[in-house]
Amino acid sequence: MQHIPVPVATWRRDLGVGENMARRRTTLASCFIVSGLLLLACAGRHTVTTDSLAEASETIAPEPVVLEVENHNWADVILYVVHDGVQTRFTQVAAAHNLSIEIPPRLQGQMGVIKIAARRIGGTDSFVSQAISLRGNSAVRVTLESSLSHSSVGVW
Repeated sequence: MQHIPVPVATWRRDLGVGENMARRRTTLASCFIVSGLLLLACAGRHTVTTDSLAEASETIAPEPVVLEVENHNWADVILYVVHDGVQTRFTQVAAAHNLSIEIPPRLQGQMGVIKIAARRIGGTDSFVSQAISLRGNSAVRVTLESSLSHSSVGVW
């Protein structure tokens, strides 16, 4: 049998193999070092004083919000606060009674927008208010009627 040479495509490597790769690694490493030094140089120092800390704590702390509930329903009603898409059971109001309670800051939502929801115990009817924006020292008054769908909310 005769051997027929078949041309095969191969990469021919000359002397200095890997020399190009070492140069690329060095260039890449130096780019990282330079960008890191530029980042540190641009960061600068920011002085923090006790006045700026006091101003920050004043803007973070929400004002107290009072919820006044007037229950005209003949059944006990459970109230929920809906904030940031989360419904949290808040309190229960006895039949034909009034209640005044403060809404804690953790239930006021990140943007200060809540909804009040009510569900009658032993019934199927419920009520969900429109979005309420809590600004400053607000008071929210909820009037629960015999038919919860006719209930109302006021803010002042």
